[in-house]
Amino acid sequence: MEISTFELLVKPIAPRILGNPAITAVARRVVQGYFLTISNLDSKDLTFRLEFVQSNPNPVDPDRSLLNNADLIFDIAGANNPITLTALPANRFRGSFRLPAGQTASVQLLPRLTPPLLAAAEPDLEVRGYVSLTLPALRRPTPPFSLFTEPQSDAPVKVLLNPEVRGTFLPNNFPTATNGDFDQINYPLAIASGKGLNEIVPEPGGPIIIRPIDLDLLEPVRRGLLESRFAEADNLEKSQTLVELMAQLDRSPENLQGLSDLLSKLDIPVQVMPA
Repeated sequence: MEISTFELLVKPIAPRILGNPAITAVARRVVQGYFLTISNLDSKDLTFRLEFVQSNPNPVDPDRSLLNNADLIFDIAGANNPITLTALPANRFRGSFRLPAGQTASVQLLPRLTPPLLAAAEPDLEVRGYVSLTLPALRRPTPPFSLFTEPQSDAPVKVLLNPEVRGTFLPNNFPTATNGDFDQINYPLAIASGKGLNEIVPEPGGPIIIRPIDLDLLEPVRRGLLESRFAEADNLEKSQTLVELMAQLDRSPENLQGLSDLLSKLDIPVQVMPA
């Protein structure tokens, strides 16, 4: 479901006019981020996925993109935890997090405040777009392992959502001095559904996509080089290795035979046969 718009800023709140100290004094820099409070009302732990679709200018401007300019973090009742923000085609960025049953988390998309950005007299970071929330299908984490992803729930799950903008105004002499006039803003954003209580429809399961690879990637299997590496691996590590390989494998007879050899070396009693 679509949640709301978002906007990240690190820039002066108004244009500065040279030679006009009164305007310069009030044209402070604002650092603004996106905050989403989310409650999992379901009876089981769930993995949620956030997707940020940014608006890109023409021509391309690196100060108008989340790429290398933003961090995604979340916390439930303790320390902040980083979430990997993955760039995807079509101006999209994605991150996933696991939320225990009955718990509430704060998920934050924040500008990356590097020393050069803080020291800049006229920073111009400005990124906006919209945010979507999904409940993705997942691979089975424990045996019996499957080549299919599975929905996390048989029915829509209920969540409470509260998107906000929060920002801080920095004095013009910051970070050289730290005793200036700091102010903060905080206001809610309109939710696309028009309500705080929402239902997320689980994504359906499906087969893991198989992509063709070069047969040379199977050469370490044929030569037995993987055997020593995974002699002490547990079932989870073996399954992760298997899934990573199968996600790249073209289903030719040669590749399937190589995969069967790998399964044998990993002590997995499965033979892969062509259809």
